[in-house]
Amino acid sequence: IFGDRMIGFYLYGSLVWGDFDITTSDIDTLCVIASEVTLDEIEKLRTMHEEIVCENPQWRNRIEVHYAPIDGLKNFRTMPFKMGNISPGEPLHIIDSGKDWIDEWYCVQEYAITLYGIDKNKVIPHIEKQEFIQMICKYAQSFRERIRTCKESCYSQAYAILTLCRALYTVRTGEQISKPAAARWAMDFLPEYRELIHSALIWRKERDMLLRNSNETYIHAEKFVKDILDRYIEEKTWR
Repeated sequence: IFGDRMIGFYLYGSLVWGDFDITTSDIDTLCVIASEVTLDEIEKLRTMHEEIVCENPQWRNRIEVHYAPIDGLKNFRTMPFKMGNISPGEPLHIIDSGKDWIDEWYCVQEYAITLYGIDKNKVIPHIEKQEFIQMICKYAQSFRERIRTCKESCYSQAYAILTLCRALYTVRTGEQISKPAAARWAMDFLPEYRELIHSALIWRKERDMLLRNSNETYIHAEKFVKDILDRYIEEKTWR
């Protein structure tokens, strides 16, 4: 589809971290191109992605690709840009990107494997760990409001709980790991929430189900999110 306009393709996320669950994990990738993706290319990419999941139905809603222009990535702090994006729960479409993507690009910088093209460090300007941690804290804080939208779905509650586990791990250690690995760490760090976190790992495997008693579990999920934000994230008491 891109021909010579394709500059590089990079794999990151749990498949690189070594904690990939073949039944539930997403595949995270970045495709760097010479300039912003066009509407014509989006249509061709949409057809390509549909063909992939038709041939491999187990990967429907589990493949994430950012189709980003290299100039946009190199200047993402000061120059917002548009990129193609497909991710779990979202069809392929064009979105706006900018400095609020620091956490994503930091994971590419630190952990990605170059599958094709130029080295990853030549497409994204260096991001300091402190910038990354601050963005993780900001994203985690958004769940104080977002958790209210999760009353009808234990899967959504699990996403919030596991996201906060990973944010807490990052705040305490300065590193990023997968959600399941962070959950296992958090069960030891937060023994009072061990049962809830364990349940979240189970709910995570039932993505398409509106589970029983979601309103009841919501009470515990909301309490967990607010408690972690109040005690650890908003005060930024990392070591």
